Amino acid sequence: MLKVISTYEFEKLIESISEVDSEEIDILDSHGRVLSEDIISNINIPGFRRSAVDGYAVKSSNTYMCSETMPAILSFKENIEIGKKPSLELADMECSYVPTGGMIPEGADSVVMLEDVEFLGDEALINKSVSTLENVVAEDEDIKKGKEVILKGTTINSTHIAILISLGITKVKVKRQIKVGIISTGDELLSIEENIEIPKIKDTNGPFLTFASREDGCISTHYGILKDVEEGILSAVKKALSENDIVFLSGGSSAGNKDFSEKTMLALGELMFHGLAVKPGKPTLMAKCEGNKYIVGLPGHPLACTIIYKFVISKLIDKMYGRRANKIEQTLEFGENYHKARGREEYLTVTIKDGIAYPIHAKSSAMSVMAKCDGIVKIDRDVEGLQKGDKVKVMR
Repeated sequence: MLKVISTYEFEKLIESISEVDSEEIDILDSHGRVLSEDIISNINIPGFRRSAVDGYAVKSSNTYMCSETMPAILSFKENIEIGKKPSLELADMECSYVPTGGMIPEGADSVVMLEDVEFLGDEALINKSVSTLENVVAEDEDIKKGKEVILKGTTINSTHIAILISLGITKVKVKRQIKVGIISTGDELLSIEENIEIPKIKDTNGPFLTFASREDGCISTHYGILKDVEEGILSAVKKALSENDIVFLSGGSSAGNKDFSEKTMLALGELMFHGLAVKPGKPTLMAKCEGNKYIVGLPGHPLACTIIYKFVISKLIDKMYGRRANKIEQTLEFGENYHKARGREEYLTVTIKDGIAYPIHAKSSAMSVMAKCDGIVKIDRDVEGLQKGDKVKVMR
């Protein structure tokens, strides 16, 4: 008897799964990796008071009530260059030129914009008053010392690397990369190199799972296509399991006579479930093996395989990484009435036109759906369908 669970039960099931170990690497090698600890700033950024404009650093009290008809007259002291410290501290009735981003000298508490200053010899005529801290960027305005900057579980991107560099950090602790092995099964499958031979079909799931798991930060290896021979599948999965943390089996997960995924899993581990109460993708199964390793059987139909991996099984990888949720959702209007039966969830493919989500009517094996698909709408198991005009969350 198949042990069918809901996607909610799947999420509860993987809560107890352990995260992979951590390693320390150079930040320039960290793009796409998952942080295993919070990044706390040990300095203030920018770290010095700097000017927000091109202008003249002054004591704001020296500009009180000044105007074009009655300017404040200050003694000019120096030009402060960008990237260099001021050489002089300002006294009363003194000013220094400071460029945008330049360091404000001691004694000054504000900056008068360039266009509000005229010169008469070495004397600066200030035509507009400024308040304390006007046009001044505080030394901790960007990042405060001791504050969390990037949180554990974040996937490091180019912006994060720039932030790490600004903090003076050269190495970070990240989760080691999960290793994934992919095995395609089926007598009907042809490899990329083979010519199309009707009624056989090209193996698309194997390459899809390889690159999708790489996009999720894994080191992935496609072990090729296996015929529907029980002994051969068992041997190949056993080898792949010895070399990887997760093994994906594409095809061979339904209840057909030649579907050997369940037998293989029972031989190598403990079956966690066989079946998801979701359309498409019911013939999905998973086993836990020794050493915090897993075998996942995915549907052979390309669309079902794609949807189940992206919106269900990828959560297993997220959990093993301790990764923060990064799926993008957009709330849109639904474009037509759509009926579904109660009792199981449905992941409905949609196309978006003029800000409205329309269902794509096709079978789970239809390759054309993936070309048209702009996102997925999840319909809960107890909902019979959607009405035109309903607000829906489109997942990408």
